[in-house]
Amino acid sequence: MKHITLLLLSLIVMTGCTTFRSIRMGSPSVDTYLNFALDTISGNDTIPTVLISSPDRNPYFECSKFTGRRFNSETIGEYFARVRGNGALLIVRNDTILLEEYYGNFSQLSPSNIFSVSKSLTSLLCGIAVDEGYLHVDDPVTKYIPELATCDPLFSRLTVEHLLDMRTGLDFKEDYGWNPLSDMAKLYYGDNVVTRFKKLHFKETPGKSYYYNSMATALLGVVVERAVSRPFAAYMQEKVWKQLDMEADAFVSLDDPKHRQAKAYGGIVTNVRDLAKIGRLYINGGMYGKKRIVSNEWIVRSTHSTLDNQAYSYGWNNIIAMVDDKEQVTPRFFAIGLYGQILFCDPDQNLIFVTLGEKKDCEYHLLFDDLCTLLQSE
Repeated sequence: MKHITLLLLSLIVMTGCTTFRSIRMGSPSVDTYLNFALDTISGNDTIPTVLISSPDRNPYFECSKFTGRRFNSETIGEYFARVRGNGALLIVRNDTILLEEYYGNFSQLSPSNIFSVSKSLTSLLCGIAVDEGYLHVDDPVTKYIPELATCDPLFSRLTVEHLLDMRTGLDFKEDYGWNPLSDMAKLYYGDNVVTRFKKLHFKETPGKSYYYNSMATALLGVVVERAVSRPFAAYMQEKVWKQLDMEADAFVSLDDPKHRQAKAYGGIVTNVRDLAKIGRLYINGGMYGKKRIVSNEWIVRSTHSTLDNQAYSYGWNNIIAMVDDKEQVTPRFFAIGLYGQILFCDPDQNLIFVTLGEKKDCEYHLLFDDLCTLLQSE
């Protein structure tokens, strides 16, 4: 035991505070954010009714038993009670809440880390910054993070769009297994993320191929902050949270209290109702009522991906279906987080599904796709 303790202490000394934090905090969870410095994204003080929850709503989603695909003659609530555990489920159509259920210790506005759903919200913020003329998708990242120009010559060829489409060419391994020495642990638990950027290398030329990695959105978050000359949380609050009349404050975890760079790739904390409003914004082409939040062009680019980019575009995913034995990208799009956090939208049926909680290996986006297909066939 003494030798093991000495070995761990030696490891911590050699690898620094990041490894120590990783060991101390353990594997990420929906409330790991409480261990980090946070910025607040304030909602509106007075909130008009946006999502309507009526006691006399159509009980279809509460009472109907579904059979086929992942369902076994059960209601949606019964399915989720069986597989979800601690979490929340919300279904919205035409601004009306059709189903709202909570499991374990979750309640209506329970905050939860949404992990990589944060990437989709960071993309939204980038789109607003593009609309406002602060940056362009063809800009090299070195325009906003000039200190990278002397680190590797390929940084000057890495563009904002490469970050949005995960075509960075970066030598970064997206590994979610609990390993305090992994690339992901160094990013998530490390301080001063810009220093982490300077240690990056490339395995291929930017733009050549797709590889999903959180470092891309970590870079994008800093690009947006520097382009707009405001903290991530402040810009998100002004342009999204206040504009969409969010019901509760959200939060974003930071790299450390000194440098205060937002974990734009996986650090946003919010609730199912406010997340549903993001889906509503995208289904409505970037409009909130009569107010434009982001351009329709940005929405279209974000929700219409291609197979050669593995159905990923600007921080969002499309469902892939088999049509005549060939893969085809469908109009259904979704944002997905590490532990089954899902924001799923079916624009054809104007349906929005949101689930939060903490359970790996449950492909809720495929479940919601199954449900949409069953509904469409009725």
